[in-house]
Amino acid sequence: MKRTVILVLCLLISVITFGQEKKQFSDEIKGVNVSPPRFFGNEKFLSVLNDTQFGSLNQYLSRQIQIPEKSKFFQDEGTEVIQFVVTTKGEVTDFNIINSVSPEIDQEVIRVLKTTNGLWRPGLNNGELVAMEKEVSIAFKFGVATDEINYAANFVEQAKPYFNIGNRQLFVKANIKGALKNYNRAIRYLPNDKCLLASRGICRYELGDRNGACQDWTRIKALGGGLESVYYLDKFCEFKGYSELVSSLKDKE
Repeated sequence: MKRTVILVLCLLISVITFGQEKKQFSDEIKGVNVSPPRFFGNEKFLSVLNDTQFGSLNQYLSRQIQIPEKSKFFQDEGTEVIQFVVTTKGEVTDFNIINSVSPEIDQEVIRVLKTTNGLWRPGLNNGELVAMEKEVSIAFKFGVATDEINYAANFVEQAKPYFNIGNRQLFVKANIKGALKNYNRAIRYLPNDKCLLASRGICRYELGDRNGACQDWTRIKALGGGLESVYYLDKFCEFKGYSELVSSLKDKE
């Protein structure tokens, strides 16, 4: 058992890649020509203003978001991830918070996203307008909203100690609650890290939160899967937690 636990720990450490991974969309899905929604901002005014400040959705959000006073006071930081649907009319709806920095920031990001109504080219499926899901990640660093390129390295360094402590708590000390607490702190900065999500899913399942575990493992699948240490992630919700992970690894030896 001890050797297997160490093997699990080494596998998780060897495959983790700290940093944000964006979902990749293919224009060709099983022979269907798909074009995702595209944010064009206020480009119809850009030629007049000679201004490209709103060339991307992240730039638009960074300039329009007003940091809530409560978030400034508590110096809330982390990566906000929100999914939403772009309708066939180029409007945004059905907001779903994937990773929250704070309730106040959730509300502010959604408020600004709503101002993008009419600033989208809807998605196309074989030339037909269709409602389609989009996702945005935006970093908050000591009260400043910024593009993720500028924060990635810093957030990696802030998340890494929590990840390491979480691993020790889960795989060495069997302190699942302690591990979950530290994984949550790391995911606050790196919500798209698949190894962190896999580890947190194990903790959630062992603590009886099956829905939370399935959400984490389903999120990994949406991000592209690919974790060697949990090779059967295509069966997220059939996963029996840490005990099954250990048993499966023993079977492979």
